[in-house]
Amino acid sequence: MINFATGSQNILMYSHRRYGKTSLIHQLYREIKAENLPLTCIYVGLYGTLHERDFISRCFQALSQVETNFERLMKGVGKTFRQLRLKADFDPNTGAVSLTPSFDQRTDTDFYLDEIMSIFEKYSLRKRIVVAFDEFQEVGNYGLPNFEAKLRSHIERHQRICYIFSGSQRHMLSEMFNRKSRAFYKLADSFPIGKIRTEHYVPWARNLFSRSGIDIGLECITDIVSRFDNHPMYIQQFLFHLWNNLVMHKKSVSTELINTIEKDIIEKHQAEYETLWVNLTQNQKKILKLVVLNDGKNLFSSQALIEVELKTASSVTKGLEALLKKEIISKNGGYTIQDVIFKKWLIKNLHL
Repeated sequence: MINFATGSQNILMYSHRRYGKTSLIHQLYREIKAENLPLTCIYVGLYGTLHERDFISRCFQALSQVETNFERLMKGVGKTFRQLRLKADFDPNTGAVSLTPSFDQRTDTDFYLDEIMSIFEKYSLRKRIVVAFDEFQEVGNYGLPNFEAKLRSHIERHQRICYIFSGSQRHMLSEMFNRKSRAFYKLADSFPIGKIRTEHYVPWARNLFSRSGIDIGLECITDIVSRFDNHPMYIQQFLFHLWNNLVMHKKSVSTELINTIEKDIIEKHQAEYETLWVNLTQNQKKILKLVVLNDGKNLFSSQALIEVELKTASSVTKGLEALLKKEIISKNGGYTIQDVIFKKWLIKNLHL
């Protein structure tokens, strides 16, 4: 990814939720700093933004990552400061200042977008920039297709900026960047984040436990990684509970202990998954059961339809499309349930 950044090539980075996309962005920024590369890094978190003005506000707030000094920041903003009303918020812990525009209802939003993107370009002329838009799929929910087109028109002109478009809703991002009718069509090179391989978990996990004087075996780590389908967040969560049992409660590693911890993790999500389940249609519930029973394959066979009491293949297609849109399942060859704990909950509660 460093080569993309130094070459100002745009990147589309996606994976399932909680697979470490944001951590990877910050790791890239740390490496850029450690190698003293002539790049300025800007991170813009878009989660929770509801419209284009939220997007613009987050971009203005991110300027503090370029200039932490208030006077230099105001000078860098230049004519924008003279034409816009900007509210400055100071962080007493770091001394950094964060700017937020006070939107004038009489002024078109395009003006604010033009200004912030011009500021990005101005800074890039001094030093190349890497701008990460995290959870970029939120832009697709704003409801204004012209905003995407206007944003692209700016990005295409920025020859000294690498834009990273990161997100977890692969279905929506794929539509935004791969459909010819969308503004961001082929604007970035795809960089899918795959699973961390089991052999990479082993030294990391053993090192964690060795700090407490515990030698955890290869077989144990491999079993845990396999149970949670190489999912980083759930493996970290499990290892914490295992460490807590071994260190704080003086227990020994055993299959029984591992089974108990897994059961406890599933039960902690009971309310969340019950809510998800009851809000699905009957057809979608049957499709989920079908995906689990058939490991996501051969879902349209007559035998598969009989197994879950579905009458037509079209009902399978309709259910799969709905579940893909809701990001409950994903498609990569076959179909998989994105949340491995939810899959375990289904197996337990549907007695599969």
